[in-house]
Order: sequence, then structure tokens, then C-alpha cells
Amino acid sequence: MYDEEDNKRETLKGVFIKIVLVVLLIFVLMMLFPTKGFVTNYVDEKVAENSNNGVDNFNNNLLAMATAGSGYFTSSRLPKETGEKVRMTLGDMYDDKLLVKFSDSNNRTCNTKESYLEVTREESEYTMKVNLSCSDKEDYIMLHMGLDGTSFPSTSTARCEFVKNLDETWAYGNWSSWSTKRVSSNSTRQVQTKVSKVQSGTKKVPRTTTYEGGATKVLYNGYVKYVCPSDYDNAGVYDSAVSCKRSVTTYVTEPVYKNVTYYRYRTKTLSSKVDTKWSSCDDTALIDQGYVKTGKED
Repeated sequence: MYDEEDNKRETLKGVFIKIVLVVLLIFVLMMLFPTKGFVTNYVDEKVAENSNNGVDNFNNNLLAMATAGSGYFTSSRLPKETGEKVRMTLGDMYDDKLLVKFSDSNNRTCNTKESYLEVTREESEYTMKVNLSCSDKEDYIMLHMGLDGTSFPSTSTARCEFVKNLDETWAYGNWSSWSTKRVSSNSTRQVQTKVSKVQSGTKKVPRTTTYEGGATKVLYNGYVKYVCPSDYDNAGVYDSAVSCKRSVTTYVTEPVYKNVTYYRYRTKTLSSKVDTKWSSCDDTALIDQGYVKTGKED
């Protein structure tokens, strides 16, 4: 009886061990041979990852060329005449130590001749074409700068404040209004004068008018006489014909003028200013001109 029970226990034990071994075998097979869905998802993730890295790598290389060109093409290296162009290849940039050599997403070096910077002087601005040609992609960007600029704007979005102390200079201000108040010149004041006739008042001026007329003929004691009335200048009785004269004086008002001196002046002052500019934080052109960063950024 005991032998039968022992046999049953051994049989059950063997079956249990076999079940465990089968489960373990299935688990190992699943680890070694993943499902189709697992493989597809894994591959898709890797492809997307490699694709994004390729775009980012190309953009970073393009911006590196643009940043190096922005610092290199200052006013002395820009074309002078409208329509004139200046070109620098990627190979030239390597030779001049403006860039370290970089590769594309396929780990290949980009074309050092077809990749270039080209600056053109237009009628109203400068343009810089940044062209990058690699095994995985070719594209370009454009930078613009006014004719009065000293360097192309950086491709960096950060902007810093730069300041420079300007030299002290003497400068005249605006002229004052004309005035009759006397002003004298000195080392800091410049004076101008002018003389004008100005009416200072009026005066009465006499004007005399003479009237003439024939004497009145009369018979006096049997004699012919000629008489000028008493209100005439030559009033009286005359034996012969005369011309009677009378003077009439009237007064007219006339203006009276005098010479007046006018003065105006302007003064000069000593000015000392601080020039402030906002530009890209890596604007070496401003630093070369004596500007320093204040530490403020936007």
C-alpha cells in the first residue's frame, strides 16, 4: 500500500517539474524571438531618432557657418561697389581657423567647395548667403545688414548691452534770438551784431506854399493905382501893375529814425557721453571698437 502511494507522489512530482520546464522554455523563446509588433515599433523609433538627429546636425552646422561669417565680414572685408560680391568657401574657413571640421548625419565631411559664404552689396543693404552642401542635404539661409553697419547680425537670439565712453568734445549750441541787450564775447561765447534803423518817434515839419495873383486896379484921386490886399506879403498900393504874392505855411508829421544795435550769441559746452548699443552677445566688432558688455541681456 505504501509502495502505491509513493509511486503516485513520484508521478505528480514529475508532472509538475515538466510543467515548470515548459513554462520556462516558452519565456526564454519569447525573449529570444520578439513579436513582429515589437520589432516594428523598435525600428520605427530608431529611424525617427536618426532622422531628427540628421536635421538637427545639418541646422547646427549651417548656423555655425553663419555665426563665423557674421564675425568675419566686418566693414573692411565687405564689397565696396553695388553688385560686387565676396565669397569664402567652407575650405577657406577651415584654412583660416574660423571653424573646426564637422561632418553630416552620415558621418561624412560636407563639400568644402560647394559650401560657402557669399556677401553681396545691394543698393540699400548687404546680404550674406550661407550655403551648406552635404551628402544628406543641401540648403541655405540669408542674412541682411544695412549699409551703415559694421558687422552682420549674429544668428544667436541672445542680445547684450554694450557701452562706450565717448571722448570729451567742445560744441556750440543754437543761436539765441536777436535782442538789444548788449552781450560781449568770451572764450565760450560767440556773439554776432547787426544795426537796423528803427522809428523812435515823430516830428512836425513846416511846408511853405506861395500863391501869386494880379493886383487890383483902382482909381484913386483921379489916378490909376494897383493894390495888393493886406493879407499878401507885398500888400500896398502901386502905381503900376504888380503881382501880389502870399506865402502859406502848413505842418506835416514825419517819422524820426535812429540806429539800433542788435545782439545774438551762442555758447559752447564740454560734453562727455556714454554710447549704448544692444547687439548679439558675441558681436566682436563692437568689442574691437572699445565697447564693453554691461552684463544686461534680453
